[in-house]
Amino acid sequence: MTIFKMNRFLFCFALLLFSLVPLSAQPATPAQPADPNQARPALPVVPDSITPPAPSTNSAPAAPAPQVAVSIIADSSLKQVLQELAQAWADNQDSSPQVPLTLTNTGTLRAKVEGASSGSAWDVVISADIADVKEMTAGGLLVADGQRSLARNTLVIYGRKALVKDDELDWFDLIGTEWKKVALGNPDLVASGRVAKRALQKHGLLDDDHKDLYVYAQTEALALGVAQREQADAVFVYKTDVAKINLPGFDLFPLTTDDAPPVFYTAAVCRLAKNPAQARAFIDYCGGGDAKAIWAKYGFETN
Repeated sequence: MTIFKMNRFLFCFALLLFSLVPLSAQPATPAQPADPNQARPALPVVPDSITPPAPSTNSAPAAPAPQVAVSIIADSSLKQVLQELAQAWADNQDSSPQVPLTLTNTGTLRAKVEGASSGSAWDVVISADIADVKEMTAGGLLVADGQRSLARNTLVIYGRKALVKDDELDWFDLIGTEWKKVALGNPDLVASGRVAKRALQKHGLLDDDHKDLYVYAQTEALALGVAQREQADAVFVYKTDVAKINLPGFDLFPLTTDDAPPVFYTAAVCRLAKNPAQARAFIDYCGGGDAKAIWAKYGFETN
């Protein structure tokens, strides 16, 4: 290789290496104006940081909480029928409201309403004792206008069949003879217990000679449970409850209206109801024609 060719080779090699070496960043310098009196162009402005975009305000709003239209406190013997009535009424409302239920015995119901007089927790009261409704109304706890009798129930005795075949033998003949234990609702708390007490007093079966025969419970369902556990030979229950059970060796013993008048379920709006208009609408529905089939389904009688 000649010296000329070698020099040319070295020059090209040096040029290649130079092109691979990165140049150091140089600060931008504005062009010099041709006229010294002309203002120089400003340096480009470089932002310190990039500001993130503001969050979108077009996101869908949270779904509103279900509206509580009407709250109810009622006798526990209405549990199943009232659950269906409340659901049927709510399904017919545009807002699909909640209808919370508080179910308890008659005596506790009255105590709760009286205890909440400074700020009622319920819109509607449905009691199985018309006397309690009248007294709560007189005490200013319930609104007199719009009260309505919704349905009625009948008290019966469900007890062991008589061993002695006698067509003339009645329920009061079996208490203390073949029936050694009889269950019933506590008359101080349970509406059916108050009716049963009246029947027992009429036949002279609440004296000292018979007082140890009775087992008292806080609801009709609990009284029935005593018989189901074979801890009682008979039980005072509503006719609507007897349809749900079948105890071997037990039979139905009707009570006459003279012994046990029907129990009427009366509905009223609380004086301090938060939703009085909806409360009246619910009561009207429960007492109207559309609700009759639901009452009948559970064995209750309506007018």
